[in-house]
Amino acid sequence: MFELALSILVSYLIGSLNSSLILGKINNYDVREHGSGNAGATNTYRMHGRIHGTIVFCFDCFKGFFAIILAESLILSGLHNPLFDIEIYLYFSALSVVIGHCYPLWFQFKGGKGAATGLGIFLYFEPFLVAPSLLVWMLSLVVFRFVGLATILAFASLPVFVFLFERQSFVNLVSFSFILGLLILFTHRQNINSMLKGTEHRVSFSLKSDAN
Repeated sequence: MFELALSILVSYLIGSLNSSLILGKINNYDVREHGSGNAGATNTYRMHGRIHGTIVFCFDCFKGFFAIILAESLILSGLHNPLFDIEIYLYFSALSVVIGHCYPLWFQFKGGKGAATGLGIFLYFEPFLVAPSLLVWMLSLVVFRFVGLATILAFASLPVFVFLFERQSFVNLVSFSFILGLLILFTHRQNINSMLKGTEHRVSFSLKSDAN
């Protein structure tokens, strides 16, 4: 259906609006040339300060949330079948936003790792599941002191929390959260490699965190 294809395309294009790279163009830097080389909130924070890092995090989180609202309105505009399960198609759009963030059309397909955008998506779908996943992130950060590992574990916990607490659209949401977790794992493969080599930056609790 046309509306579904349009929502996936629009979601990808919204995801491609990488705020760390836009902010860098405004301020004459490319965050990919510094630190971890990642065009995301934490590398921006570490290389260019708290204000820039916070702006990037909030924008990336918001665009995940906003893209799903827009996708829903696009899909509903062409919805004529009462048996149509819109949620499944929203999950396709959600993955498209994250892929756009990681591989942005506007920036040579070199973007971020999708964590903040994924957070915004889950704030739309199941906001009450965000809190326990953030707790996993914080505990993992305290124990292991690797931001990348904490992020991987937080997203890996989402299917578990869906399994424990979600009662509606259970299979669809578990499947989506599992695929999203795999995508986040893939985008953090460099972090995993650095941890195995012993070269991954550890958080020092002054709180300066590693790139995500």
